[in-house]
Amino acid sequence: MRRATAAAVAIAGLLVAVVACDPGSTQSTGAPGSTISVGGGVTFEPPTTFGPPPSPSPPDTASPVVLDPTLLAILPESIEGAPITEALDEAALALTDPALPRIATALDVGVAVDTASADLVTAHVVKLRPEAFTDATFRQWRDSFDEGACAGAGGVGGVAQATIDERTVHIGNCMSGQLTYHLWLTEHDILISASSIGEGRFGEKLMDNLRVPA
Repeated sequence: MRRATAAAVAIAGLLVAVVACDPGSTQSTGAPGSTISVGGGVTFEPPTTFGPPPSPSPPDTASPVVLDPTLLAILPESIEGAPITEALDEAALALTDPALPRIATALDVGVAVDTASADLVTAHVVKLRPEAFTDATFRQWRDSFDEGACAGAGGVGGVAQATIDERTVHIGNCMSGQLTYHLWLTEHDILISASSIGEGRFGEKLMDNLRVPA
């Protein structure tokens, strides 16, 4: 339920994004100048305010967003032996949101879980409408997704960027330790947003082993 909420909040945030102007991002901190450090040399900074970005160009939303299982081919087949399978319930929930056609043409959701180690990752793969997704929209998506993912995990503790497999990945940190990962493959109009729990860092391994077309 928590993972589905993250996607729903992210898409709902975009509905606000396309009808409002960006007031500018600000820093929100628990204490002035504070940061949060985690393993791997990444330093998390407080997240930006959840403000709406500028409205993107009006897309053609006549066609509904479709469920496209072929999108999952970009994900690894498995993580540490745990196969990535289609999460139909979460994909179906995301597809019902009326704001999604503003940015996307297709979507699917994959999940990998290791019950023995309690590691889990859920990844939303979105086929974007060309020129309908901007840097500002991406920022709004990340902030809203993280807000939803961390709603039951103590709230958002910080955000950071890291280079994984030579790509810039945006990482969110929930106060409970849950992590989110966001990657926009601009050359393929593909957005991947993942939520991960567990010591095995399945989200990081997912981003490090994507099967991106040449």
